[in-house]
Amino acid sequence: MRYILAEAIKIISVIILIVVLLGLKWNLGLIMFVSSVFLGILFQQGFYELATNLYLAIIDYTTLQLIGIIVLVYILSSILIRTKSMEGIEKSLQNIVSDYRLIVFFIASFLGLIPMPAGAMFSAPLLKEIGVKNNMSSEEIMFFNYWFRHIWEFVWPLIPGVLLYTSVTGLDIRQVMIFQSPLVFIALIIGLLWMYLSLKRKKNNEINSESPGQQWLLLFKSIWSILFIIFLVLFIKINLLIALTVTTIMLLIIYREILLPKLKEIIFYDISFKVVFLVVGIMFFKQVLENTNSMEQISLLFSALGINIWVILFFIPFLLGFLTGSTAGFVGISFPIIMPLLIQSGTLNMPMVIIAYVAGFSGMMMSPMHLCFTVTVEYLKADILKFYKRLSISIVGLIMISSIYVFYINMAIKQY
Repeated sequence: MRYILAEAIKIISVIILIVVLLGLKWNLGLIMFVSSVFLGILFQQGFYELATNLYLAIIDYTTLQLIGIIVLVYILSSILIRTKSMEGIEKSLQNIVSDYRLIVFFIASFLGLIPMPAGAMFSAPLLKEIGVKNNMSSEEIMFFNYWFRHIWEFVWPLIPGVLLYTSVTGLDIRQVMIFQSPLVFIALIIGLLWMYLSLKRKKNNEINSESPGQQWLLLFKSIWSILFIIFLVLFIKINLLIALTVTTIMLLIIYREILLPKLKEIIFYDISFKVVFLVVGIMFFKQVLENTNSMEQISLLFSALGINIWVILFFIPFLLGFLTGSTAGFVGISFPIIMPLLIQSGTLNMPMVIIAYVAGFSGMMMSPMHLCFTVTVEYLKADILKFYKRLSISIVGLIMISSIYVFYINMAIKQY
């Protein structure tokens, strides 16, 4: 017991270090590198072993593929902005849909398919214009923009945190989409209930000279590239990295006059290399954890203390989601820590995995460190307490309904 406690204290020390560094607002990637080195030293790894772990993490196929996908996602996001596809989405939807509430939903949720740092800020100006016209409060605009943008965080393969989730757990993206799609619908229903209960219907009375056919054509022209990626990945079953590469090359050729002169700017200014650094740091941390077998001691300690495993699986991801304010952050830090608890009878227990992810997502959504939260509350001048009241009720509802879904899966697996 003393040995187990001593080994567990080492892991707890690493967690405390991460919490302290997050409190000091260090870069997440740097936190992961420092924590990896600290973890290795605690378990008596020398410079050579740490360097080897870092090298193995960098050259790992999963790491390289993940970095490639993330870089291409940033390039794709920049292309859609620079070719004014985003403007086309907003313009066409306002003319196609008569109910402004559906326009708010479509814009926020569709732009959520395009991951970018502080992405809610991109849709905020569009929704503010629509909201002001329809007497929406700043808190209402912020909530619906924030909520609907993030419903895809459970399944969407273009989101770096979801990709990291598949890498850390070893799940296939299709498995994630099958098991966690109900979570998207739960979040969607919660958001739509709020919308239809609190916002009054008001038709779009603006006169438009263009025909419905022209508006649908504009919408298709604006979103075809994303639809094409979805088609390649889900139906043709092409690797996401290849699908992104093909689509990006096609866009560069089609819009070469606009994009080629800006290509250097896109690469050096629009790509977030901090996220790339974060991925390497997380994979380094994961490699050190596996090499030291340190997490087995945490599992043994929790078992010895008699703490309910479901409490642990909820608390750790929720805390780290709140502290990091990002999907990649809570996945990359908490899942390597709790992975031994997720393995039951030699296999990954999906109900446990799902509840841990819901917990991390909930903490991330409540976090003031979440960039979408920080930038939009300032831009919209929203009352934080009013916004938090609606958000906290929604998160509690999400956790409760998701728990029922997880219970159902757990029972179905046991019966099977």
